[in-house]
Amino acid sequence: MKKMNNESSTRTYSSLYFNPLTTTTTAKPHHTFLFDKENSNANGSSVLPKPRPFRSLSTDMILKPCSLESQSLNLNIWDYSDSESGPASSWSTLANKSLICRPLPLDIGSCTCFIVNEPPPQGLSGGTFFSLYTNEGHGRQNRKLAVAHHKRRNGRSHFILAQNLRGLLSHSDDSFLGTVTANLIGSKYHIWDQGYLHNSRAKQPKPPLAVVTYIPTVTTCTGSHRSMRAYIPKHQTMSLKSTTQVQHIKGLPFNWEGKPDKVHQLFSKVPLYNKISKQYELDFRDNKGKAGGGFRIQRSVKNFQLTLEENGRQTILQLGRVEKSKFVMDYSYPLTGYQAFCICLASMDAKLCCTL
Repeated sequence: MKKMNNESSTRTYSSLYFNPLTTTTTAKPHHTFLFDKENSNANGSSVLPKPRPFRSLSTDMILKPCSLESQSLNLNIWDYSDSESGPASSWSTLANKSLICRPLPLDIGSCTCFIVNEPPPQGLSGGTFFSLYTNEGHGRQNRKLAVAHHKRRNGRSHFILAQNLRGLLSHSDDSFLGTVTANLIGSKYHIWDQGYLHNSRAKQPKPPLAVVTYIPTVTTCTGSHRSMRAYIPKHQTMSLKSTTQVQHIKGLPFNWEGKPDKVHQLFSKVPLYNKISKQYELDFRDNKGKAGGGFRIQRSVKNFQLTLEENGRQTILQLGRVEKSKFVMDYSYPLTGYQAFCICLASMDAKLCCTL
């Protein structure tokens, strides 16, 4: 009687959910599985047929069995789900300092981050406050990589960058990263490490880590779009020192303007004119046709895309607005996270050279 009840319950479950591991047959009620000669081994014993993989009704993807399989081998129950977590991004295992100060490894691809304009925290007086977050995705917690505080000194833009608020308040703190300075009209920006001499007109002891320039044209002066160039050192290396302070790559060589073989020149892509919207627009779609890594990019004169070649196709740094105070940033080799963040801050800054 107990055996009959078990078989009845099995048929009831199978009638609702087809499970290849518990498929029964009415022709042979005394056997749990139906086998033929092709499913028997040389000794004549039956071999368990291989279950067919289940597919998602929404995505048509093969669904993986969950960990319940190993915990319920006696019941032969498989649990399938469409909401399994995807793999982490290839750069997610890199430490914060590595993402900030070292060139992103060539085999990793690109790293996606957010730049958010946030209210200044307590302790900072005036100015504008920015935070740089990673976009981990797949339901993982984003990391705050760096912060920046912008103020104007004698009419010139001045950014201070650090890993946290302590570095913004004290340049002797280990979390202090560096400084970005601009000329009066905002046509040239210098990106410095911790060695920049503040409040001094003396010659800087070291060259900058990168330089950003804006070229005034008819379209840039009317606010249609901006034409920019960025200069970073080739073969970016680090001089490792026994210190707890953040260590950047070596900067541009002295008199770098006359040494093109030692400098990478980055060019901004020229946006195309859309006759329907009557505006200049950049194409942020990736190889899979998704815009900005899946984000809807809003039109903004601050958006840009940089390539290693003039009129090149491969983008190594791009910035796109996704909300009023939020931008998405994608960067790849040979840039460091610090260089990419500073170049984006320069683009987000107001410029007299690009307005009438």
